[in-house]
Amino acid sequence: MRIINPATEEEIAVVEPGSVPEAVAAAHRAFDSWRRVSPGDRARLLRRFASVVDSHLDELADIEVRNAGHTPGNARWEAGNVRDLLDYYAGAPERLCGRQIPVAGGWDVTFHEPMGVVGVIVPWNFPMPIAAWGFAPALAAGNTVVVKPAELTPLTALRIAALALQAGLPEGVLQVVPGQGSVQGRELVAHPLVRKICFTGSVEVGKEIMAACARDLTRVTLELGGKSATLLFADADLEKAAAALPGAVFDNAGQDCCARSRLLVESSVHDEFFGIAPAAGSQLAGHGPAHLGATPGTCSVLCGRAADPGRAEAGTRFLVSRHGSAGTTFRQALE
Repeated sequence: MRIINPATEEEIAVVEPGSVPEAVAAAHRAFDSWRRVSPGDRARLLRRFASVVDSHLDELADIEVRNAGHTPGNARWEAGNVRDLLDYYAGAPERLCGRQIPVAGGWDVTFHEPMGVVGVIVPWNFPMPIAAWGFAPALAAGNTVVVKPAELTPLTALRIAALALQAGLPEGVLQVVPGQGSVQGRELVAHPLVRKICFTGSVEVGKEIMAACARDLTRVTLELGGKSATLLFADADLEKAAAALPGAVFDNAGQDCCARSRLLVESSVHDEFFGIAPAAGSQLAGHGPAHLGATPGTCSVLCGRAADPGRAEAGTRFLVSRHGSAGTTFRQALE
């Protein structure tokens, strides 16, 4: 697979598609020993993993700038979020407590136990945080993990898996399988040894995954596409809202499931607000990601190119509803 810098369209790497059967087999072999690591030792390994990630924040951010078109500031925050998630879930292994339930003649006890191999399927818009949202709690609970990154943006996932080994996680505990969703992703979902799937992506694919998981009752967590709205009421600070809203929809080139792609304005301030909003939006400018956020005060809202340009088109306009029906369309020129 040719990996392209979306800002320059230059090839930055060539990655071989991974083997799902091999990765799942390795994760399955590693599961028995990983689940038996004591809670304290598992916590220490995750904290060490977080520390290793922390020492490579700039490297991970640089990879994401080149591979996903993110701004340097955003990419550094995303790498830091991986560290923070690992630190947070390092506290979980020693707190996975069950419950004691009084029953007639005695009491029952419940336990939290790991399930086995967990598959984490990651989109292209936030490759690092969304991967960690899946693998950090799964590892903390004693599961092993196979990550399938988006075919467009696999580089940080591959590097993080290498850092896991450097931190001392055993071989097979965290695997990364690059490839296409229609091939490696489908194989991962259908594999009989995968006991849970975490998927972030489109509603259409989410439905397919849910149906596939239902066949053998594989557990599934779906975070599907959003159409988030900003609600602007008459008592709001309109100047402040106008200044903030362009960034709310265009941050990360609009590639965000919680981007404010709809704006609902109370009718009594509709005309006043749209007398202000275009001027605020005109302050945005598209540049290459290395330029944005390079110095304090520099605009860090837009990337030069989206990781998936076809999907970013929706991020170029606000659709406004007035009295419950489609109304004014506010277009921000982004040439």
